[in-house]
Amino acid sequence: MLIAITSEGLDPGSFVAEKFGRTPFIIFYDTDKNTLESLRNPYINSFGGAGVQTAQFIIGKNAEAVITIDIGLGPLRLLNSAEIEVYACRKMSIKEAANEFVEKKLWIIKQESFKNFVRNEWGGKRRNRNRNSL
Repeated sequence: MLIAITSEGLDPGSFVAEKFGRTPFIIFYDTDKNTLESLRNPYINSFGGAGVQTAQFIIGKNAEAVITIDIGLGPLRLLNSAEIEVYACRKMSIKEAANEFVEKKLWIIKQESFKNFVRNEWGGKRRNRNRNSL
C-alpha cells in the first residue's frame, strides 16, 4: 500500500508536518516494498487552494492513504472521493507515523465526523476564516 505522509523534511526522521496543503514535503511510503520516495510539495507557495492542489498531487501519485496532523474539509472531501483514507496523528516522526499506521493505531478522519474530530480529539476549535462552517 502506498501512503502519503506530510513532512517537514526529506528523511524518515523528520516530523509529520502540521498543515496538509502547506506541507514542505510529502513522503510516499510503500508498505509492501518498504521503500520511501521524498518529494517537495509543488503547491506549498500557492496563493490559494494549496490543500486541494496538494490532494490532487497525491491522487496523481496513486496513494491509497494519507497521514497528516491537520487537513481542511476541501482536501479531505477530494481525497475521500478518490477513495483515499486520511489518518491523523499527533506530532511524531515519519517513521513513527508509518509504524503506527501499519499497527492500525492512527485515527481515520471521515467527512461526517470532521467537525467532532477537530473539536474533540485536539481539544479546541479549528481556526478558520468562516468559523460558522464547523
